[in-house]
This record gives sequence, C-alpha cells and structure tokens, in this order.
Amino acid sequence: MNNIYLKKVSLQGFATTQSSLQQFVQNVYQMQYTSIFFCISGEALFTIDGQKYRFTPGQIIICPTGSNILLLDITSDFSSRLLGISKHIWLAARSSMSPETIQAIECRPHQGGNSDLEIEFLNNIFRQIDILNIEASSDDYKIEYCQQNIILSVNSLLLYIQHISKTHKTLAKESVSGNKDKLFYEFRTLLTSHFRDDRSVQFYADKMGISTRHLNSVCQRASGQNAKEIIDNFTIIELQVNLMYTHKSFQELVNEFHFPDQSYLNRYFKRHTGYSLSEFRTNGVMVD
Repeated sequence: MNNIYLKKVSLQGFATTQSSLQQFVQNVYQMQYTSIFFCISGEALFTIDGQKYRFTPGQIIICPTGSNILLLDITSDFSSRLLGISKHIWLAARSSMSPETIQAIECRPHQGGNSDLEIEFLNNIFRQIDILNIEASSDDYKIEYCQQNIILSVNSLLLYIQHISKTHKTLAKESVSGNKDKLFYEFRTLLTSHFRDDRSVQFYADKMGISTRHLNSVCQRASGQNAKEIIDNFTIIELQVNLMYTHKSFQELVNEFHFPDQSYLNRYFKRHTGYSLSEFRTNGVMVD
C-alpha cells in the first residue's frame, strides 16, 4: 500500500485515491484500515479472507481492518477508487447499524449504480469525499470538520449498500479457495450471531464440530490472530460503539452482553483497551 496514502489516513483519519491496485496482485495484503473500494472500469478477480469474487464496474466492497486481500488477476483497463478510514470514523459511521447488518455487507461486492439516479448519488458522494480530502490536506484546522463530513459520507454509502443488498440480489461468491477458508467464514458468521452470549473458543469449536486447536489454526492462517483474539476484538468493538454512540447504561451492557456483573465487564474492557468504561465514555477515547 502506498506510504503517502497510509500516512494521510493516520494523520487526518481518512484518505482517498484512484488506483489500479497493482500492489495487491499475487501479494496477500492485510488491511491496516477499513477500506472501501469502488470499481470504475475493467475487472478484477480476487479473494478476501479466502472468498473469491469478481469485481466489475459499479461494484462497491467494504474491507474491514485485518481482512486479507489478494488480487489473482486484473484486466489492463482496471481502475478503482479507494477510500481508507480510521477506526474512529468507521465506528461512528456504522454506529446506527447492528453487527449483523455490518457482517452481511462487509467483504463482498455490491452492485451499485443500478439507475441514473443511483449513479449520480454515488458520484456526488465521491466528489464530496475528494473535496474533503483536499481541504483536510491543505489546512490542519479543517481536519475535524472534514472528519465529521466523512462520517456522514461513509454512513450514506453504508445505508445505500444496505438498501441495494435488500432490493437487489447480493452477488454470490464464486468459490471458496479451501476448507480452512470455509471454516473461518463459518466461524465469523457464528461469532456475529453469538458473541453476546458466549465468548469461549470451546463454544465455537463445538458448534463447528472441530477441536479448539483446529479452530485456532484456521483463524491464525486466515487472519494472523487466534480465535480468542478475534472474539475479544469483535466484542470490544461492539462495546465501544455502544459506549460512544448510545445512551445505554453500564448495567444494560452487562445484561445485553451477558457479563456476570459491572465489575467483570469493567475489568474485561480495561484489560483490552487500557480504559475503564466511564473513562472511555466520558473522554470519548478512541485509539486507532
């Protein structure tokens, strides 16, 4: 990934560029930031976390932080818009959506621009993103203003993708490259449904009919993390969303996430973030 692009995401919270994505061809790359791809021209055949897809003009893909992308083949005229966003902006943009909704729209192509009005809608969003990218780069005092508007732009894209995924048949994956990739996909799907109820590796291994050792091996190969790390990271992200963007009490979170009590929840959260629940909510802490 271009170092200038990554530096801009780090400094201003977002960055956008147009690229042929040559750096992904035959090289597995783990996304450092949540990234939104929009195909402008040409075609690409690629995998995300082992799932194989064809990427064609008008399609949009959201790749979360930590996902692995590999381009198997691209046409000579392939070009894509790429928008990278920080954790803070991503969580703010998706704060109104359930984890089940996000799981359903991440890491798979969605066919945008199904009418002239939709094409104009998408073009307007990306034009606004271009303007905000220039403004944030030219004046440090405008960064916060630009970030707030990027949050609105990304939220608009998410709502649009949610809409088209319901009104148009979501594009199916072409194939899965191996059994371990199928297992990882199954694990992530189970986690989305059950992370509030059970966060033990044994629970998910039993659901999948495999050993905990096998599950950890599958997760390590696909993501570079073991199963417990993935479970905890997923849970912490959802807790952060609730703390930052809802008015739920700590006890409501205890009940919703099935923790024994507030003290246990507080220790769990602080162990993974370095902040207590009240510190995080009061200070609006968000570490990328």
